[in-house]
Parts: sequence; structure tokens; C-alpha cells
Amino acid sequence: MHHRGFTKLEMLVSASLLTTMIAIATPLFSQLNQAWHSTRLFQIASQELMNQMDGLMQLSSDECRTAVSDLKVSPELLAVIPDARLTGKMESSSDGQRVVLFFQLPTSVRSEPIVLVGWLNGGVDQ
Repeated sequence: MHHRGFTKLEMLVSASLLTTMIAIATPLFSQLNQAWHSTRLFQIASQELMNQMDGLMQLSSDECRTAVSDLKVSPELLAVIPDARLTGKMESSSDGQRVVLFFQLPTSVRSEPIVLVGWLNGGVDQ
């Protein structure tokens, strides 16, 4: 005689396996969510660095030096990343004046700053 349906033991085993799979998957989804969030903040910070560098590259060397010392994170970006810090410096190199920008994200996202380097047009022979 064939029985249709499931026994209590089969149901118990199925429920145990399902519970174990959910317990394993939950932390993975949490880590995935954190990775997505960190990646998004990194993209936003990189875009801010590129925008700042584009503006600085349009200036003369003296104007750029002043602007680099006055760098600030935009208020809109501070609303998204409250602990963000933007700094920069100008350096002389064999290729002319270069601008180095540093964007520090919260340490929970990234411990090292994001760095972007650009050279002022006036310092390089064309």
C-alpha cells in the first residue's frame, strides 16, 4: 500500500534543513548589503574627487594653491557621508606642479583615503 503525503519525521527533517539554510544565508545577505553600501560610498567619494580636481585644473598655479588649502566637502555630500574629509596638497615634480587630493571615508567603510593626482597644465611642456 502506497501512502500519500509526508511523515512527521520527513517534515521535521525538512524544517531543520530549511532553518539551517536560513541561518547560514542571513549573515551572507548582511555582508552583501554592507558591501553594496561601501561600494556606493566609494563611488560617491570618487566622483567628488574628480569634480574637485576638474575645478582645480582650470585655475592658475597661485589660484590652485589657495583653492587646495580651502578644500571642503560639499554640504550635500556631508549629508550622505557625515564623517567625510577632503584634503589636498600641491607638490613640485619633474613634470611640473601636481595636485594631490585625499578623500577620507569613515573607517568603517575604508581605512585608507582615496587619492587622486593631477598635474597643472602650465607646468608641462606641450
